[in-house]
Amino acid sequence: MDGEAAIRVMLVDDQKILLEGLETLISLRSNIQIVATAQSGEEALERLREVVPDVVLMDIRMPGMGGVKATEAILERYPHVIVLILTTFDDDAYIIEALSNGASGYLLKDIDGEKLVQAIYEALSGNLLLTGKVANKLALNIRKQNNRFDRLGEELEFSPRELDLARLLVEGHNAKEMAEKLFLTQGTVKNYLSDIYAKLGTNDRAKATLILKRHLSARGES
Repeated sequence: MDGEAAIRVMLVDDQKILLEGLETLISLRSNIQIVATAQSGEEALERLREVVPDVVLMDIRMPGMGGVKATEAILERYPHVIVLILTTFDDDAYIIEALSNGASGYLLKDIDGEKLVQAIYEALSGNLLLTGKVANKLALNIRKQNNRFDRLGEELEFSPRELDLARLLVEGHNAKEMAEKLFLTQGTVKNYLSDIYAKLGTNDRAKATLILKRHLSARGES
C-alpha cells in the first residue's frame, strides 16, 4: 500500500492501559495512523469535532455513553466513518443492537493482533466483520427467531377479510391498491392492517410479511 494515504483510526475504550496497548500494536503498521483516542462515547464525539477518522474501534461498556449509543451518534453525524466494535462482551443483545445501529463489525478482544489489523482493512472494503464466536451466536439467534415466527405463523387466527388483506400484503400491495381490489375505503383497510399487525406483535412490514407467508403456507397456500 506504498504511496497510499494512511488509514486514520480512532480508539475508544475506558481502559487506558488497553488503549495504549492497541495504539502500540496498530501503530506498528506504517499505513495505519492513530489520530485520536477517547475513553467514553461523549469524549469520542468531542474528538470527532477535531479530527474525523476512517475507522473507529469502539468498546461496548464505558462510563456515560456506551459503545452502542456512541456508534449510532457517530454514524448519524459522520455516515462515512466505519465503526468496529471491539469488546469482551458477546451478549446477543449487544451484538444485535450494535449491528442494527450501523456497526460494520463485532470483534472480541481476544482477537489476534494480525487479524485485528486485517479486520480494519476488510471493513474499509465494505465487509461485515464478525469473530467466529459472535457469528455463531448471531446465527443461533436468527434460527431461534425464525422458529418463533414459524410457531406464531401456525397459531394465528384471522377473519376472512383479514386473510384477504394478508394475501395482498404478502404480494406487496399498498393500502390504496388493497382498497381498490377489495372495494373498501383506505381508512377501513388501514384499520384492518392495524389489527393484523397487532396480532403479529410487530409494526414492521418486512417481519409481518415473513410471518404471514408462513401462516399462509401452513394453510396450504403458496
